Amino acid sequence: MNSYMEVIESLQWGFQALGYACTFRLNELDHSCTNIVFGFVAAINTGNTFPPGTILYNMEQYAGFEPASRETFAAIADRYQIFDYSQVNVAWWLQFNPRYRPYYARVSYAPCLTRIEPRVSEDIDLLFVGALYPTRAENLFNCGKVISENAYSVMSLTNVWGQQRDEFISRAKVMLNLSNPSIDTKIFEIVRVSYYLANRKAVVCEAKADQVIESDMKAVLKFGDSRQIPDLCAELLQDRELRSRYSQECFEVFAQRDVRDVIHGFFS
Repeated sequence: MNSYMEVIESLQWGFQALGYACTFRLNELDHSCTNIVFGFVAAINTGNTFPPGTILYNMEQYAGFEPASRETFAAIADRYQIFDYSQVNVAWWLQFNPRYRPYYARVSYAPCLTRIEPRVSEDIDLLFVGALYPTRAENLFNCGKVISENAYSVMSLTNVWGQQRDEFISRAKVMLNLSNPSIDTKIFEIVRVSYYLANRKAVVCEAKADQVIESDMKAVLKFGDSRQIPDLCAELLQDRELRSRYSQECFEVFAQRDVRDVIHGFFS
């Protein structure tokens, strides 16, 4: 849940801003209203677990994935309305002949996400937040080898959330997004990166072959393969004005994704 809490918070803000009563509960349903359930969709009981009208918001990478039990996904698609953060996932759901057309609920901006106070002095040069798989560790180490020539610092965090995570992000000059090598599908990690953009942090992202990136993000973010990432990071670290312009441009592009438009698009 921690990894997509900001998506939940943005939707809650959007519903409230549009005049709807909206609350967040952990492992609890409200049978008097429409529930949007976040989580690992494949783990959901396909029995009568949720009230009629429940929406399942999928945050997993399913495109290109062949499920062990197609019956499970077919039952989910037959019973519930699906929201999905990725257009390629939406297309993937169609193979199960869903009762309701899956809805592309793209990860979007809400003002409540902009909450990390900027610091005059940022004492972490490069920060990666996420599970440190071997190939990710190697990429981070390679960044360190190049960057250490200029006495820059490199840090990684795993299973650190909330205010404590935000404290580290506030201290970082550049955020690094490294893809998950254990996942065959290649959907860009917009959920993680969007929070950095909302808080005007400069981000360098790992590029993968055939990576699926939404056009607005592809146009503005800096992408590079494992050989290019260290130089992209060093360029931003060495030029504060460039870093500031880049982070502001990325913020402005992401902020054009108004979460209220996502809500209007489905319920209107």
